[in-house]
Amino acid sequence: MSALSQLTLPLPLFLVLLMSVSLAAAAEDDLATKQVVLKKGDRIIFFGDSLTNLAGEEKPREHVTRGYVRIVRETLHERHNDKKIEVDWVATGGHTVPDLLKRVDSDVIAKKPTIVVIQIGCNDARRIPKETFRSSLQELIDKLQKAGVQVVQCTLTSVGEKHDGTNKDDPKLDEFAQVEREVAKAKNVPLNDLRKAFVAYWKKNNLDNKPSGILTYDGNHFNQTGHDFVAEQMLGKFR
Repeated sequence: MSALSQLTLPLPLFLVLLMSVSLAAAAEDDLATKQVVLKKGDRIIFFGDSLTNLAGEEKPREHVTRGYVRIVRETLHERHNDKKIEVDWVATGGHTVPDLLKRVDSDVIAKKPTIVVIQIGCNDARRIPKETFRSSLQELIDKLQKAGVQVVQCTLTSVGEKHDGTNKDDPKLDEFAQVEREVAKAKNVPLNDLRKAFVAYWKKNNLDNKPSGILTYDGNHFNQTGHDFVAEQMLGKFR
């Protein structure tokens, strides 16, 4: 008896399920390649935790010369000088999505951005339940969209840079990154899959499987190479 004939599902249903999985993967890929077309007068805010805060403040000085926020700002000014695009950031170290929800009205929406890039999740994965993360992220995107804001959702990055999945927090980080992908799909917003990009970078550039020193100085916070790399990924979401 062939393996196919031993399937417990009728063949038509099996094919339907297979097609559904393929379509879901294609939809995720579409969101990952989807770009935001910039318009004259666009105001972009990067919204997040210490990774964005340190990018904006360009600290610590011994590790950071130019944060990804400034790199994005200067590059967009060069590429779209006629559009007068503004780039800013709102972030606090240690914040989770519920913290972002508390401040989104007064600290983000009040500034009247046209585009908000949400870059969050490393703290959430280690502190709050997955379903709280999911529902809070959905509510955050809903609030921004209701205010007429174009959202770009990033997946979280790293707490440890080993490329083989052996960093202590990898299981949780991967689980929460998948939630971010699913929420981006459900809300139909462009996805910047930083987690996927980081893992691919480590596999190519961290042959010794070091826990830090590749894109971060401590496994979590970006060094200058990390800022350059993140800026490249962010810029890839705009045209």
